[in-house]
Amino acid sequence: MSRVHPVRGCLRSGLLAGPLLLAGLAACSPGGRPNVLLVVIDTARADRFSFDGYARQTSPETAKLAREGAVYEQASTPAPWTLPAHASLFTGLFPSSHGADSGHLRLDERLRTLAEAFHDAGYRTVAYTANPWVGRQYGFDQGFDGYEEIWRDEKGDGEDAGASRLNSRVERWLEWREGTPARDQPFFIFINYLEPHLPYDPPEPERSRFVAPGTDPAAVERLRRFKHPLEVKYVLGLGGLQPGDLGILSDLYDGEIAYIDRRVGELAVLFRKRNILDETVVVITSDHGEAIGSHGFLDHKLNVFEELLRIPLVVRYPPAVAAGQRIKEPVMLQDLYPTLLGLAGIASDARAGGVPAAREALPLPGVSGLRRDGPRAAPAVISEFSRPIQFLEVIRQSFPEAGIGPFDRALVAYRVGSEKLHWASDGRHRLYDLARDPGEEDDLAATRPERTAALAAQVESWLRRPGARPPLALPRR
Repeated sequence: MSRVHPVRGCLRSGLLAGPLLLAGLAACSPGGRPNVLLVVIDTARADRFSFDGYARQTSPETAKLAREGAVYEQASTPAPWTLPAHASLFTGLFPSSHGADSGHLRLDERLRTLAEAFHDAGYRTVAYTANPWVGRQYGFDQGFDGYEEIWRDEKGDGEDAGASRLNSRVERWLEWREGTPARDQPFFIFINYLEPHLPYDPPEPERSRFVAPGTDPAAVERLRRFKHPLEVKYVLGLGGLQPGDLGILSDLYDGEIAYIDRRVGELAVLFRKRNILDETVVVITSDHGEAIGSHGFLDHKLNVFEELLRIPLVVRYPPAVAAGQRIKEPVMLQDLYPTLLGLAGIASDARAGGVPAAREALPLPGVSGLRRDGPRAAPAVISEFSRPIQFLEVIRQSFPEAGIGPFDRALVAYRVGSEKLHWASDGRHRLYDLARDPGEEDDLAATRPERTAALAAQVESWLRRPGARPPLALPRR
């Protein structure tokens, strides 16, 4: 069971009681526990957001929220695709601990999710997801009072993957709440916007704002419909794109980011006009990034380069997050688990399957009143890509002529300081120095074999840790 702080009123007054003294919480909303709005912009790479230094103004609305809170400049996902990344977000665990990944596409019912913790603490829990990978069939509805899968609806128009309908559902729910006793109950709302995902098909005016002047309209129309399995064909070296196409895809992707930014701004307006924005912990983040041609990849499969792993992360909550912060310390997506529960006064140390969630995630820095006791269990910034069993079968069926051997492996990104190892289960490791080579273009593994071997041994030791359930092909000893 969740251990819940019983006090109403601001905890800065010193009215701490019960087991939440352990959490060290020092802030809450004026009316009691804060509401929580957790927004995942699916497939959004950090370097395409204006507040991350991108030259194009793709995200003015999110930037406005960022100025009123904290931006985490070095936020990483523990997995470069949707299902395991969301499972980590919901549990505070690495994929090799929660086990929801390729080969086991379901979140274990024994694990205590964010929604279950909030529900047990008396929160109203609601979710709106436009991505089928974050669906009931994979166990993500655990703990939610309402779980709406927007993707199951008939599509309203050809350019919207659910964002406008999703916002309408949120507005309708907020209107319902105002007229019922639920208005005195704190809420946890989870949202997944799908639009930045392939196909990149932003509506107007965002499309015209970002497609370069003089671009062939016929090419734009063709690439607005570029989707699976065409990206696989490109990655396998079988063609699929014409000269100049990557630039147009990149422009369309920027348009998608800008479109979702507009929808994020609409959400903020819905909360502001009801005077509940400052009583709500607002998180804007992503589950993973996107390649868009970088390193010869499209989509977000088969690699662990930074364009897939570094994600945007903005947290706004005036009672506990000072405005204007830019946090440079590396953090992980799963760190939101103890952070959000801590702000709500809910203990996050419950065990499931012998795994203590608090050891694999730490409260975010820059949030007042939350203790960060002890080091993270993981000795580095780690992201995992399990052997892609289901995806390999898709490749075999769609492109039987392709050689898939080089992709039939598990990968782990293991970053210590500026060193980053791309560990591979087949032994084809790569080593990069991100301080000197942020684009990961110069593989140092051949020139630094001893360091590569030492870091690889650390990865393998970590994967064999007690409680780990890695669906990874580890080398034999």
